[in-house]
Amino acid sequence: MTQWTDLFLLMPLSADGLHGLLFVTFGLHLLFVLLMLGTALLGLLFFLHNRLGGDGPQLWNRHIVDSHLGLKSLAVVLGVAPLLIVQVRYSHAFFTATGLFSYAWLAVIPLLIAAFLLIDAFGHTMQARAWLAVFCGVLGVGALLTVPAIFTGALSLMERRGEWAAFADKDLGAGFAAHWLLRYLHVIGAAFVFGAAFHLFFSTADHPEKAVRLRNWLFGATLVQIVIGIPLVFSVAVGLDWPVIGAVTVGVAAAMLVLRVLRPAAPSSVAAGPRSLLILLPVLFVSMLVARQFLQDRSLAPIHEQAVAARQERAKELAPYREQALAAFTAKLNTVYDNGDTIYDGACQPCHGLGGRGNGPAAARLLIPAENLTAIRADRSVIYTTLKDGTPGSGMPYFRLYDREKLERVLDTLSERFSMFAATPKPQPVGPAAMQVWNGTCAVCHGTDGGVSAFGHTLLPAPPDLRVFSLTPEHALEVITNGYPGTAMQPYRDLPDTLRAELAAVSNTFRADR
Repeated sequence: MTQWTDLFLLMPLSADGLHGLLFVTFGLHLLFVLLMLGTALLGLLFFLHNRLGGDGPQLWNRHIVDSHLGLKSLAVVLGVAPLLIVQVRYSHAFFTATGLFSYAWLAVIPLLIAAFLLIDAFGHTMQARAWLAVFCGVLGVGALLTVPAIFTGALSLMERRGEWAAFADKDLGAGFAAHWLLRYLHVIGAAFVFGAAFHLFFSTADHPEKAVRLRNWLFGATLVQIVIGIPLVFSVAVGLDWPVIGAVTVGVAAAMLVLRVLRPAAPSSVAAGPRSLLILLPVLFVSMLVARQFLQDRSLAPIHEQAVAARQERAKELAPYREQALAAFTAKLNTVYDNGDTIYDGACQPCHGLGGRGNGPAAARLLIPAENLTAIRADRSVIYTTLKDGTPGSGMPYFRLYDREKLERVLDTLSERFSMFAATPKPQPVGPAAMQVWNGTCAVCHGTDGGVSAFGHTLLPAPPDLRVFSLTPEHALEVITNGYPGTAMQPYRDLPDTLRAELAAVSNTFRADR
């Protein structure tokens, strides 16, 4: 697998400054992501519970789902900053991981669009069309839950450089898969915790009966988080140090206190959330975020520094060649515009060749062969237009980067080297058979007077206007005999030799007669 060691962006701040900014912006983003996920999950589960248990109208559940709109907007907007910071700070790891995750990474946007639309439809249909609401809710929440799976997978892969080659070979190691799963489940558990806490404090003022259920969800989700967190910590044991252990310890202590506060209580005391949660939950959130930041920095910083060192070493190795290339390019810039010869040698010779016979080094790659310039006799204005505008449908590009003076110098070179603008020798008279074939066959594209017919203008490339463009008799005969590959000009080698020679003469009469 080729590692991308040249994908670096300039850092607008110091590494410590970016770390601090990433901590704040990612923390805000993650908080609203958890609230959004928790709201969607709880809204669906409460709806299904009411539907199956016949608990009455869905007014409160509709209120819960409606709050999803504001939460998702904040989650998306607040996600821009940390995403950009990660791209700048850890360019190598980020672009490598997302490249390996490319199909799933690109699916994030359509998944979010589908999830948001379906969850919105879920909220609007839960009171009127229950089964449609079930359909929209399950699909919408399912699509929404897929997104954190992609993000946690990409972030896990970023931090595990040793897994990149195996992942590229579609080989998911057991350690990576287990860490990915535990990390994903931890995010979902956190969504239940903070989603339930949010609505416990802000959605139960007029519905105290809902507080009991939310407290139970909060208690259960916190307990599950502790259970999931134990193997998750062991899955990153290599990166554990005292700052990480300290942050995890504070988080575990806060989680245990949350469980103690939420222990079974008398019905009279459960109408609202305990105020102590307003301190314990932020402590729990920040401590886990700090631990995550330390682990991420210890994993990604060495990868980034190694990639930077590899890029610098490569730059040293290429420095002599770079100087040579720069010197050659500078010399070319100083001369390429001087005269038609240098322009021809630099821009025309690769296809047409030094001798103009269409045998340059790049000619073999062309679908339509390059013209043999030694065999052309044309008006100067026609060739000027060809140089300026190119030939659509062929490999002949336009050269509008050159001004008219430079193109005129190229035309001078074409005249001096290949006599392109010489007069077309007046051919010998031809018989009626040749004219009959011309008018019945050739004129379909070239016109009876040598001008391009209406049908000819529909072709790419269009045939030349023979009133201002001609070929030497030998080359005209060759084209009539063998055709012109890649164009509508077909071979007519089955015609008698004399008839083909006369047709070649006919093609030259139009310019010769002018």
